[in-house]
Amino acid sequence: MQAENDTFPGRALDAMASGVIAIDREGTILLFNEAAGRLLGVEKKEAVGKRLLSIVPNSGLVNVLRTGEPEVGRPQPIGTRTVIATRSPILRDGELVGAVSIFQDITEMERMSRELDSTRALVRTLEEVLAGAGEWMLVVDANGIVTMISEGYAEFNGTTVAEAMGKHVTEVVENTRMHVVAKTGVPEIGERQTIRGRELIVNRIPLRDGDRVIGAYGRVVFKTVEQLRELATKMNLLESKVKYYEEELTHLRGARYTFASIVGSGPAITAAKAEAERASRTDSTVLLRGETGTGKELFSHSIHAAGPRRAGPFIKLNCAAVPAELLESELFGYEEGAFTGARKGGKPGKFELAAGGTLFLDEIGDMPLPMQAKLLRALQEREVDRLGGTASRRVDIRLIAATSRNLEERVGQGTFRADLYYRVHVIPIRVPPLRERPEDLRPIAEAFLAALSADTGEPKKRLSVELLEILRGHPWPGNVRELQNVLERAVAMARGEVLLPEHIPAHLLRDAPGAGKEVAPGSLASARAEAERAAILSALSAAGGNKTKAAALLRIHRVKLYEKLKRHGIVAERKT
Repeated sequence: MQAENDTFPGRALDAMASGVIAIDREGTILLFNEAAGRLLGVEKKEAVGKRLLSIVPNSGLVNVLRTGEPEVGRPQPIGTRTVIATRSPILRDGELVGAVSIFQDITEMERMSRELDSTRALVRTLEEVLAGAGEWMLVVDANGIVTMISEGYAEFNGTTVAEAMGKHVTEVVENTRMHVVAKTGVPEIGERQTIRGRELIVNRIPLRDGDRVIGAYGRVVFKTVEQLRELATKMNLLESKVKYYEEELTHLRGARYTFASIVGSGPAITAAKAEAERASRTDSTVLLRGETGTGKELFSHSIHAAGPRRAGPFIKLNCAAVPAELLESELFGYEEGAFTGARKGGKPGKFELAAGGTLFLDEIGDMPLPMQAKLLRALQEREVDRLGGTASRRVDIRLIAATSRNLEERVGQGTFRADLYYRVHVIPIRVPPLRERPEDLRPIAEAFLAALSADTGEPKKRLSVELLEILRGHPWPGNVRELQNVLERAVAMARGEVLLPEHIPAHLLRDAPGAGKEVAPGSLASARAEAERAAILSALSAAGGNKTKAAALLRIHRVKLYEKLKRHGIVAERKT
């Protein structure tokens, strides 16, 4: 793939005098131009892919991620420098996907402005700069009299430098507030101003000599509002790359859930939550056990969010979803040149990315034996070796593992190392299946329907008494995940506000009490879903539970098979 700085937008942004930084929804730097590197003293290649706050600890750009509101012309100190930053959210289909900051160094200009009344040589230098730079700038004294104006700005205002000098600024510039800023000493940053029918974005900065305001400096930041829109268009070009980088950036996403996110008040789930809350106060390894779809990942997020490492990263890896030949590089990273296609500069693994935080290894029972030995060493020695590297790297992490497998049985079969089992089986927590907590089915369903309503903006759907009875009678082999899929389908199928039995898949109706009598045929979508589910189960059976082989038989990509397994609530066991 072509490097960012080799593309036309990349070269254009690198040519800008202003610094430009773009981050994704999780605060990771996606774009970092050359000017930003000069202002911040950080190499571009060292910044891209890092968390913004690790590069600029006091950056206000993360506020835009929280509020979704733009911040225009905000001054910000960076070391001994001061920059003026304009920050905007990046939206895709109405959803906040990141933020961008455009900033420039005004430290030198402020210093020069304070010396304008005492250094004639500096004034002559500034006049030469203004004449050749093409900038639209203006300086007034404490009384609002024009003492300096760039040639281009004078021409735009229908005058000349000679005619403007010595006049009150209100006689030169339409709708100006420069004299107000020179009087009050209050800066006005990123303000809109209409001059000669054109809307501009301007900064007005008071000039001081100690505590005394001696004038004001004004600069047109954007000569048309269209320039802002053009920049936004360039940012849109990055959206096509966000999907590609998403997998690489998941390591920087923190915990999204807390214990309050776990719905249910029955005795089974209450006991599991209490155990998890106690475990969160320690730094010990936690093993979450339970069937697929019970919410083990939700528990892992919650334990991290409630623990002493909550400020650190939460990094997750599904051991069953990564091919065995790629698992080592995903866990431990690799150095440049370690193998054909290795990224320039290498890549850190999940262990390194989780430093200071939590590493969540989902489906650890599916990890290949050779990798189990390397994982055990990393956990015991607290250090990792990158592929192709020569030096070990120290790591400080808290491990949370999860499995839907019977690890004791696998230890007996020789497919899971006994020493690794004892290493991860420190605080085991069993997450109960949905069939053991029927009292929680309704609140879980209500919570999901409320979330779905919030996402779509449509009125919240209600469960009919008949449908609730059918849902309570289903064994839910796919647990909460299967319930969510069923409800999502029902919401899509329902025209009214009440969900009825006819809106759910046909196999749930067949499993319902009293389902021996004839029922009305399901919809075409229901029949299609049933056929797809049957085809997947048949392929898995023929492939002995091997998902890669099953995907080949179905002639779909392995990742697509995982999506369908999740959608249909299918648990695929490999035959031994």
